[in-house]
Amino acid sequence: MVKEVSDDDDFFAIGGDSLAAAHLSHSLGIDMRFIYQFRSPSKLVICMSEKKGKLREDMQHNTIQKPDHKTESQNSNELVSRPFPLHYGVKSEPTPSRMQCEKNVSAKRLKIDSEQFSSKSMKDKISWGSGYSEMHCAFSRCNKVHYPNSCSNEGENRENWSVEFPRNQMVSIRELWKVHMESCVDASPLVVLKHSKTYLFIGSHSRKFFCIDAKSGSICWETILEGRIEGSAMVVGDFSQVVIGCYKGKLYFLDFSTGSLRWTFQAGGEIKCQPVVHTSSKLIWCGSHDHTLYALDYRSQRCVYKLQCGGSIFASPIIDEGHSSLYVASTSGRVTAVSIKGRSDLQNSPWTNCSLPNNLAKTVSCMDFPFHTLWVLELEAPIFGSLSIIPSSRSVICCLVDGQVVAVSPSGTIIWKYRTGGPIFAGPCMSHLLPSQVLVCCRNGSVYSLEPESGCHLWEYNVGDPITASAYIDENLHFESHQLLASDRLVSVCSSSGRVHVLRVRPSLSRDSNESKVGEIAKLELKADIFSSPVMIGGRIFVGCRDDYVHCLTLESCR
Repeated sequence: MVKEVSDDDDFFAIGGDSLAAAHLSHSLGIDMRFIYQFRSPSKLVICMSEKKGKLREDMQHNTIQKPDHKTESQNSNELVSRPFPLHYGVKSEPTPSRMQCEKNVSAKRLKIDSEQFSSKSMKDKISWGSGYSEMHCAFSRCNKVHYPNSCSNEGENRENWSVEFPRNQMVSIRELWKVHMESCVDASPLVVLKHSKTYLFIGSHSRKFFCIDAKSGSICWETILEGRIEGSAMVVGDFSQVVIGCYKGKLYFLDFSTGSLRWTFQAGGEIKCQPVVHTSSKLIWCGSHDHTLYALDYRSQRCVYKLQCGGSIFASPIIDEGHSSLYVASTSGRVTAVSIKGRSDLQNSPWTNCSLPNNLAKTVSCMDFPFHTLWVLELEAPIFGSLSIIPSSRSVICCLVDGQVVAVSPSGTIIWKYRTGGPIFAGPCMSHLLPSQVLVCCRNGSVYSLEPESGCHLWEYNVGDPITASAYIDENLHFESHQLLASDRLVSVCSSSGRVHVLRVRPSLSRDSNESKVGEIAKLELKADIFSSPVMIGGRIFVGCRDDYVHCLTLESCR
């Protein structure tokens, strides 16, 4: 805690970060980019005293125009990027953080203890990862699950791999392995099942990006990017490449098996947003600090569409595959709905008047992207957390920095609002196994459960410390029961102070029920803060930490 701030103190040098910047900009009623550009109180006062119109014009020029890194055609929706050598040799800038990142200069170490896990007291019922030899899917924060291309048997795939856990035994959390990442790990993990193997992809402030065997903790490959990594990775539609962004504004497309560079795209600002995949068009959608949402075709290696969104995009967009709609939110509080339907008729195509290289003409003629904005909704505060969609109504759930949770209909009207007791910096969590609940984590230390259709409060559980990350519902572990879908679910919640909590949640209880709806069954304290959202699969919890490690934790019953 800084006791006194002088006029010339640098906001980030004294411990400020993007979360604090969002608080400050919202309180002052200014664009958050001003905090990054004018970092001292004296400079910010001068900035705010100038004419807003001229300042906004200067900011746009300084932030977005980077002719050295990309060339832009006369069509504003076309952008062509140039690849560059992966090991470029650019030094990363010092990392600003709420707490000073620990500098661990020791050699990389692994802690692998899988043998002990398999013989422990789960009665050998857990053969972690068994039952999915034919499955291909990717798990990321907020219970987002991605399948190859347009796979439709999601529920069947998830139930093929399930683990039973004794209902009436005490539970503890134990560390199974950890991998040294050489700097703070604020990114959330991506866990991918492919060819009977389980991989974990994650990066850190060290600029290093790792592919790790999720069972053993051994490193499959690693590579170094040009800037520090705070966002989560994603796989392309056919799982052949992994996509990850960095603070230098580059989005990297890496070979899944080797980590070798396939392509890079240069945006106009840092990338903290997790990319999303549209399975029908196979396009990658990603936002940037430059206020722009990009649609990228990794096969032809070009940007096919871009859209200004009124503020920095840190929240991952969400795609409604059934209705070919995409929703994206920004730090200005703006929510934009985009139609991403494609058609093969080139008569009205936005590409008709474009001059294309010969080697790309065939690719573009096969894919037409007549995207357009459906509606724009201006909410009252910045949005940092990823968006989610309610399956039954197709409504979009947004979590605002001022503590509001807002449900928006597919037509852009507000259905309900709920105000929590503190700021929210993470997205809501929903699962098909808890269909009647939306879980929201708040900086006041509480996890809130709300009814998706009405926003009515179901329960609240406080873990005792601020929470910056999203919760995760384990869809592959359940208590011993004759009725799988009626059994209690386990939820992983990580507090900013470094504690990992596991909650036991009842799936369906009325608001007036006197039965216990939620309770904590286990917790473990790591050695530093946690801003990474966990992924919990079959009793294993994967999470990054500011102790410079990514951790794999496991549940076990106590005899």
